[in-house]
Amino acid sequence: MYKKIIIFLFIGTFFLSGCFEDDKSNDAKRDYSFDTQISEQVLNSYLSRAVSHQVLFTDNDEELLIDDIRMFGSIGAKFIGRASIIWQTPDDLELFFSTAKSIASQVHEMDSDIIMQAGLFEIVDEGVNQIAIPDWVFEEFNLSAQNRNYNYQEMLYENQEFVDFYGSGASIPDISRLETRLWYFHRAKLYIDAGYEAIHFGIADVISVGDLEHEYFLDLLERIRKYAKNNARRHLVLCDVHHKTGWVKDGKTMFDFLSYPLRIEESANEPFFAELKKEGEDVIYDKPLGGLTPSGWSVDSLPYLVEFDNWGSSGNGGENIGGIWIWGWDEISWFARLSEENRNNWLEYAFGWIKENTTNGHLQFPTRRILADPIDERYYWYFANTPSESCENGLYQEGRIKKIWEANP
Repeated sequence: MYKKIIIFLFIGTFFLSGCFEDDKSNDAKRDYSFDTQISEQVLNSYLSRAVSHQVLFTDNDEELLIDDIRMFGSIGAKFIGRASIIWQTPDDLELFFSTAKSIASQVHEMDSDIIMQAGLFEIVDEGVNQIAIPDWVFEEFNLSAQNRNYNYQEMLYENQEFVDFYGSGASIPDISRLETRLWYFHRAKLYIDAGYEAIHFGIADVISVGDLEHEYFLDLLERIRKYAKNNARRHLVLCDVHHKTGWVKDGKTMFDFLSYPLRIEESANEPFFAELKKEGEDVIYDKPLGGLTPSGWSVDSLPYLVEFDNWGSSGNGGENIGGIWIWGWDEISWFARLSEENRNNWLEYAFGWIKENTTNGHLQFPTRRILADPIDERYYWYFANTPSESCENGLYQEGRIKKIWEANP
């Protein structure tokens, strides 16, 4: 079936020359320096060199880690999205964060400018019942220290909404509940200590049903940012969420930038052909709100990343089933099934389309994403790496990413 993949290509001299000539900042000189605050130019410089690398240390594979770091340096990546994420509560939290710190240190040894992003998503599970609350968490929230563990039940919506959403004992937490915010701050602080300078908070809407005025979420962000100002590598942590518009309170944006899926749309005219549309279903393009950003500069519309998202399997891969599915697959599972040539060409198409059709959007190139629909019982992950002994299942996109970025200095 996969040999039959056909994709309409919009690639040619238009994208290789005119579309890639100038950066969104209209300044060919890139700047990656910041401390305490980040300028609009520097932030856009980072977002324009962003990759989505879902968990940098997979299966404790040291050789693959070394190859990934090599790839980052080769292509010129400066923002490593989702390099470390917490979905399920780690069995050994201390080991988890010591490993995360070691990985960040290795990346920064190669390129100290790189921003490593962590992910704190919209999930909590019963594993938190085994995690002791440090005294410094209580102190941060002006609470008397207690000798106790986290309480999973105290993080859930009291009306039972979203309870067991991800299966028995795994739910969407309520950010308005104090226990939830203690746990979020705990992990954010440890990530900052480990050298991570960006945190993605997942789908903000679902954890904020009990916080419609965003009072509790903003309080959490302010505490995290205050800690980062005194303790982060460059005294700053960038905070973003999966959201189309973002939230603005009193004229100030709550987040530094936003992230959202590409929302690739299938076409009924060609098998497996897909394209981007500004008027598509559930898209972010030019919808982010503006205001005074956390770093003190104003913008009409907040910068954002668009990514090849993964969210699951429909069970109907290869079929036109509508909705947000692309021929029955999620975005990365669809993309991984294209031929090597068509994957490369579609990256160029998407990069060029975003530059031509959006104001503050940036394509976050995929370098690693999990595949909800594995390919041929071999490919359970999408890897952009050039194949080698260290990454036998690489799918050859790193060279094209490098070429696109080099054509857009």
